[in-house]
Amino acid sequence: MTDVFLLAVVASLDAGLVAAAVVLLGRPRPARKLLAYLAGAMGCSFAFGLVIVLVLHGSTLLRGPSPSTTALIEVVAGILLLLVAVAVWWGRAPQWRPRRRGHEDSERKGLSERAVGHDSLWIAWAAGALYSLPGVYYVAGMALLAKLDRPVSTDVLAIAGFNVIMFAAIELPLLGFLVAPERTRSATGRLNAWMTRHKRTLVVTVAGVGGAYLFVSGLIDLH
Repeated sequence: MTDVFLLAVVASLDAGLVAAAVVLLGRPRPARKLLAYLAGAMGCSFAFGLVIVLVLHGSTLLRGPSPSTTALIEVVAGILLLLVAVAVWWGRAPQWRPRRRGHEDSERKGLSERAVGHDSLWIAWAAGALYSLPGVYYVAGMALLAKLDRPVSTDVLAIAGFNVIMFAAIELPLLGFLVAPERTRSATGRLNAWMTRHKRTLVVTVAGVGGAYLFVSGLIDLH
């Protein structure tokens, strides 16, 4: 279970979520918009996670007799994270989310910015829902969770916990705004600027450490 929540921490380091929080904090009724965005993101992400876990529970791969399946998943997830760290270390610009290039990417970015900057709560909800499409870390985390073969109630709690960690960049500004609005706006803006300046270091460190842990843990389990 530790491996699952490690991937949740890695998934939470998403500059796109921090940028969305900055934009939403600058709109009218920011608390409602943050809550709507969070509801859309967490609701859809939780549903995706539940479907992934239930599908994998019924797959022949995870029902196979070999006890090394979990270790193989850990090794593959570790290699993936290490490849990300190496690619960024060698100078490739880190991408926090898969993006399209060229004109389509510009249109998509503009649409996303307009969505979170819109005054409609429904649009804020929809923007969160669209942003919740599962990434590779989420899928890997759900695969590890499915292989643990715990009761459904435990899986539900674990998926909920994974999402609480993953969307901390929205939850913390929401809670902070309710207590200290101006301080929260300032702190979130500074965090966004800091992550933008240091995203290469963050990606290399987090992906490298997390990948090494999963890779070594998987190799140990294989033996």
